[in-house]
Amino acid sequence: MLLTFQDRLRIPWRGGAKQVTVDNVLPVVLLVSLQLLAALDLYCSLVIFTLIPLLLAYLKRFLGRVLPKTKFFALWLFWSGVYLVVLFESTVPLLELLPEENIAFVALMSLSFFCFYKTNVRAPLNHINQPQYNKDDPLGNGGDSQTAILISDREDSDESDGRLACQTCRKYVPPRTYHCKVCATCVIKQDQHSVWLNCCIGRSNHRFFLLGCVSALLALWLFANLSLTSVCHPTPIFTLFGVTVMLPDDCTDIYFQYDIALCFTGAVYALLMSLFILISLLKQTCLISRGYTGTEWQRGEHINRRNCLVNWKMFCLGQ
Repeated sequence: MLLTFQDRLRIPWRGGAKQVTVDNVLPVVLLVSLQLLAALDLYCSLVIFTLIPLLLAYLKRFLGRVLPKTKFFALWLFWSGVYLVVLFESTVPLLELLPEENIAFVALMSLSFFCFYKTNVRAPLNHINQPQYNKDDPLGNGGDSQTAILISDREDSDESDGRLACQTCRKYVPPRTYHCKVCATCVIKQDQHSVWLNCCIGRSNHRFFLLGCVSALLALWLFANLSLTSVCHPTPIFTLFGVTVMLPDDCTDIYFQYDIALCFTGAVYALLMSLFILISLLKQTCLISRGYTGTEWQRGEHINRRNCLVNWKMFCLGQ
């Protein structure tokens, strides 16, 4: 029945109807439905925001087995950003925000979208597509041969001159290169396979990934602060460079009006997203400072390379 429904799920398109898979439609339907339900009352909000992390954790484990290359999580991330932007532009500015605050939020969110897009676009540059590794061309861009060179099954496979044998895809790869089972290829300096971007994070796109996380974190914090101080009674905390920083004080009457409740639940969802991004950023900071990738950390290859400043310099230079 599911396959029949998926086959019939099509949208009008130039040149004929285009088929849409369930995992492409489900994120936006689930996200909007859960957000609308969460704004009904306090108990619905508690249930929904407890359910969302559990639901995503279950789907990550389930889809990782049956559909590893799913776009569900990447589309969930995309539609989450779109939902927050639409909510902010349609509801929050009506609560007398400064134009500079609106511009700052849109700029940060746009920067995060751009960085995550570049992360996904540059992901194939990390892949080892050439069958033979040349130490003078570690990215494998200069090889002319398109014929796969298989590695001997013997234990004395050639690992001289810095060449390492990948026993999965059966070819020579540069040092610090690891095989990704989801992408079905070797990835140079693989840090992780991000289900939220549906690609591997490696040497060519790691910097865009980190910058995207930082800008997304700042955008989410700004959205949460502006929304909460607009719908709740704000109280000033301190002044920084002539700007008064305020925090919400009393949010007891937010569910009396539905659009205000939507702003509040959107802010709570933004804080929930920012929590997981912050944890990821702290982990990334520790790993980069010590000079090894997430994959090396998981494999137990905890080798400190140089000092902290040199490691960050090498990371910023893409080396």
